[in-house]
Amino acid sequence: MVKSELLTQKEEVASWLDWVRSTDRFKVAPAVLDQSDAWMHKHGTIRHVSGRFFGIIGLTWTEEGTQHWQPFIDQREIGTLGFIVRRRGKEIDLLTQAKIEPGNVGIVQLAPTCQATASNRERVHGGDAPPYSEYFFGSAGNIISDSLQSEQGTRFFGKLNRNILILDNHVEVKYDQHCWIPFKLFGQLLTEDFLVNTDARSVLCTTDWNHFGERPPFQGEDDFSLELNASFSNPAQGRVMDGVRTTLAELRIKAPEAVICPLDTMSGWRLDACNPMTITNGRLSIRHIRVHAQTREVNDWDQPIFDNNFEQTIDLDCGRTNGILRFAFRPCWEPGLRAIAELAPTRIRITALPGDTLPGKVKISVRQSDEGGRFFRDIAEYRIIDTGEAQPTNGIIWLTLAEVTELLPQGIFNNEARSAISLLLSLA
Repeated sequence: MVKSELLTQKEEVASWLDWVRSTDRFKVAPAVLDQSDAWMHKHGTIRHVSGRFFGIIGLTWTEEGTQHWQPFIDQREIGTLGFIVRRRGKEIDLLTQAKIEPGNVGIVQLAPTCQATASNRERVHGGDAPPYSEYFFGSAGNIISDSLQSEQGTRFFGKLNRNILILDNHVEVKYDQHCWIPFKLFGQLLTEDFLVNTDARSVLCTTDWNHFGERPPFQGEDDFSLELNASFSNPAQGRVMDGVRTTLAELRIKAPEAVICPLDTMSGWRLDACNPMTITNGRLSIRHIRVHAQTREVNDWDQPIFDNNFEQTIDLDCGRTNGILRFAFRPCWEPGLRAIAELAPTRIRITALPGDTLPGKVKISVRQSDEGGRFFRDIAEYRIIDTGEAQPTNGIIWLTLAEVTELLPQGIFNNEARSAISLLLSLA
C-alpha cells in the first residue's frame, strides 16, 4: 500500500486500517500469571515487577446495607491523551493514530496522536517512547485545550488522564501508523461501529468545539441540527452550572467509602494464579494474556486484562424545555472515581432485550469496545435518544449543549458520558 499522509474519504481510512492490521501480525493468547516473568501476585495485589505500569487491587464498600467486593485497576499515574491538529486552508486536520490494542474489537482503531502512560513515556518497558509524546511536553505548538479527565470509575481506581489538543501546522507524519484526517470526515467516523476509540472521543469532546471549523458547529439544515445549534448557542446559565457543582458536592459527602482489600479476601470471587482466568465471580473477570504487536513500543508482552460476559447499553436522553434542547445527566458515585462523584449518562444497563420499550427515538448510535488496552472486547452501544419534552425527574439534571460544553473541560462528566456526548460531534 502507498499511504497518503492525508486521508479524505472513508474508503481511504478503511484501506489504511486494513493495511495496518494485515502487516502487524498481531496475536493475543491466554497466559498464566504464575508463569509470568513480568507480573506477580504478592501481598494481596497483582503488580508488575518494576512497580510501575498498573496493578490489580481489591476494593470493598458498603452501599445501602450491602457489602460489595471487586477487583480494580490501580494506575494512579496521570496518562497523556493528545491530538496534534493543523489548519489547512479552511479545514482542521487531526493527526490520527491507527492504534492496536489487545482488547479492541477489530484489533486496530482510530486513536489520538499520542496515548502515553507515564511508565511508557519514561520507557520503563525498555522499548521506544510513544510516538509524538515529546510534542505534549514543552511543545512549541499552541495548546487549544488541556484538562484532566477520569477513566471508568467502575474499574479504574483513581485514574486520571491529561486530555490535550495542540495546534501545530509544521508537524510531519513520521510513522506508518499515523495519518492526517480532516475533522469533518473524522466526525462522520464517530458513528461507525468499533472504529474510533474511547480516548479519541474524550479528547475531542473536551475541546472547545468552535475550534473545529471556521463557523460554529451544527450548521446542518435538518431539524435536529438546528436544535443542536440553538442549544449550543443559547448562553449557559451560571445558576444551572452552580447547581451541578452543588449537587455533586452533596453526593460526595454522602457517598460510601471504598477501602482497599487483599484480592484473596474478596467474598464471592475466586483467585487462581495458575489459571488464565486469574480472578472471577462468573460475570466479571481478570484474565492474563500474552500479546504480540509489531507496531507497539515493545513487540511482546503479557498483562492482566478485564473481561466481562455481558454487553451494555448506554443512553443519553435529550428533550426540550421552552423550545430549547437539553440533555439528561445522572449524578452518580463510583468506587474508583478520584472525584468520588461525576455526571453520568441517563442510563447504563445490561444490553436491552428484544421487545424492550424505548423512552423515545434513537437519533444517533454506535457500538464500541471501550478501553482496549485494559478491557477485553468490552462492548457497549451508545445512543442519543430524543424523548420529546424534558420531563422533570428525580436524580436527573437537564443541561443545554452550551452548559455541557462549558462544564466538559472541568472534569465533571464521567468516561461513559463523554463517549455519549462525542456522538453529537458527528453532526458538528
